[in-house]
Amino acid sequence: MSSSAAPVPSSTTSAVDASGSSQNLAKAPPPTADSKRNYKGFVAGVFSGIAKLSGEFDTVKVRLQTSKDGHFRGPLDCVMQTVRKEGVSGLYKGATPPLVGWMVMDSVMLGSLTLYRRLLLENVFSRPSIRAITPFAKYQPDPHALPSFGHGIAGIMAGTTVSFIAAPVEHVKARLQIQYAADKSKRLYSGPIDCIRRLMGTHGITGLYRGLCATILFRSFFFFWWGSYDVLTRMMKERTSLSAPAINFWAGGISAQIFWITSYPSDVVKQRLMTDPMGGALGDGQRRFRWWKDAAVAVYRERGWRGYWRGFVPCFLRAFPANAMALVAFEGVMRWLPYMAVARTMRRTSPITIILACFLAFGFLCFLLSSPSPPASSSPPPTADSRLEDTAEHPLSPPTKPFIPQPVYKDGRQPPPPVVKYNLNSLTTSSDATSKGERVLILTPLARFYQGYWDNVEKLTYPHELISLGFIVPHTKEGNAAVAALEKAISKTQTGAVSNRFASISILRQDFDPPLQSQDEKERHKLANQKARRESMSRARNSLVFTTLGPSTSWVLWLDSDIVESPPTLIQDLTSHNRPVIVANCFQRYYNNDNKRQEVRPYDFNSWIDSPTAQALGDSMDPDDILLEGYAELPTYRSLMAHMADTKNPRPTRVIDLDGVGGTALMVKADVHRDGAMFPPFPFFHLVETEGFARMAKRLGYSVYGLPDYFVYHYNE
Repeated sequence: MSSSAAPVPSSTTSAVDASGSSQNLAKAPPPTADSKRNYKGFVAGVFSGIAKLSGEFDTVKVRLQTSKDGHFRGPLDCVMQTVRKEGVSGLYKGATPPLVGWMVMDSVMLGSLTLYRRLLLENVFSRPSIRAITPFAKYQPDPHALPSFGHGIAGIMAGTTVSFIAAPVEHVKARLQIQYAADKSKRLYSGPIDCIRRLMGTHGITGLYRGLCATILFRSFFFFWWGSYDVLTRMMKERTSLSAPAINFWAGGISAQIFWITSYPSDVVKQRLMTDPMGGALGDGQRRFRWWKDAAVAVYRERGWRGYWRGFVPCFLRAFPANAMALVAFEGVMRWLPYMAVARTMRRTSPITIILACFLAFGFLCFLLSSPSPPASSSPPPTADSRLEDTAEHPLSPPTKPFIPQPVYKDGRQPPPPVVKYNLNSLTTSSDATSKGERVLILTPLARFYQGYWDNVEKLTYPHELISLGFIVPHTKEGNAAVAALEKAISKTQTGAVSNRFASISILRQDFDPPLQSQDEKERHKLANQKARRESMSRARNSLVFTTLGPSTSWVLWLDSDIVESPPTLIQDLTSHNRPVIVANCFQRYYNNDNKRQEVRPYDFNSWIDSPTAQALGDSMDPDDILLEGYAELPTYRSLMAHMADTKNPRPTRVIDLDGVGGTALMVKADVHRDGAMFPPFPFFHLVETEGFARMAKRLGYSVYGLPDYFVYHYNE
């Protein structure tokens, strides 16, 4: 690690002075008994850990990394909210584990780093053939000094070693730091010992070591820390007249910032994984992430690439002074302790090597052999844990956003549901919905179940974990049969392949009687039945959308239960236009007895462009009368999108402006509904249901569009 011959006893020095030769090495005095001990790095590491404690920055960093959007406006707001609600002591939550842990962690990390440096120098980089292929080694010709690349490798090895101590320490620290309750009796953990006891009692050693792999990945970036520390130390020794402590200070601070710049995204993922609810008997909620990659994907979907840098400012500010002082302390103690020669052969195994190997073996065995904690009975299979962010656990929560169960107080009381703030300004609706992870809510009023409908929905290629389904069914004999068939289909899908499972499925039952008991097609489409039937449909649609629309929903797709065929890319195709309201053209396949072949014909005539005739007809009506399309009794002479289709040379991306829409395959931006656009169950400008919805959306300032050459197909009764 260091040498008395060098002006700066640091990681760059060797057993001899840089200007020495092999002859000088041969004449070096034999190492004393004390010099054969590898204790110096471990002892000096304790002082490095003490010098590193600055808990207030770490608490702010962890809270920014793990909080929801809108909770804090930035680092300063996080500090102010914490002090205002929890006092100054709130900034030091979880400080006990780092105070004890960093002493142990830095002792093991810097001690093992010193050991690995020596082992690599003596057994690997002392060989000319290896040095010849080592990157950048030609700039460090001294064969008795470990090259900077070797320091980086030693950093990776030391980072892996210390991870077995760092993982539980940082896990406990993170869980204590995200307890926001000012009243200590309302916190799940009373302190670090209680946190360890609860984690061990409910999830065993694997629960305490949750995030170990993420910790190892994060600390593998020690390559950049110790590699750059060596480069900077060499440069400052050669080009400046700074004292040894000053060089340690500046090289340590700058190299630490290089480390955090390269490793910070992995730290964000690690903290998200460690602060995720454990689930099971602990009672802190349902687990969302099983592996670190699940947390990494969630960070990107929630905030994009910026999410990986959330909380970087306080971390970066803390990195320089904390680590600079830590390395000054470490190197200072290394110079103060008795001289230790590092140039000796490995003919005898060091006792510290045996102890370290035993410790690592014990850690691996405990981690691999301990039985995992049993999952909660309501949890899906482990491979589906990442889908839990779309499920609901409380009747008050929307089905597209989870209710996080609150822990039971020590006196047995159950706290009330929390007040959750949602930042809808961060919600996106874009032409690239898939890559941005935009959630889609498919809503279907269901009176009769068609297997073709369900098969068609299952074939949608939009990520199913981003799709929630909602149904509303009347309390009729046919409705009961439809629910039974629907539940059977749902059970098969939601217990099948994970990629086919939907985020959540809600089934509502109408609390009012339908005006028509029969679902016969001719009965449904009688002119005399239309007003009552469509007003009832409006009530059902409104109940469905305002019950199931969640704060994370970006798009709402209204899909009729008798749509049995559509392109698998239906969602991607409709959202790609990025229009507030857009509808596909609904046709029907049928057998033409005259031509003796299968043909297609228009089916939905509710998508249209208004006409002066229709407007004049409406002006002559009583206030409670409604205009309907497709009936000879009401000649509106509107331009119907159904008749604008080019079935021979279709252009599926062709878009037209509309004044009225049908609901067979209607894509709506969720904000249109949030702004109040509903399906009027009363005459609204002589329009009801979907046509009235289009008029209401336009009155709210939104435009309405149609795709005349983009087809979906209705079931042929």
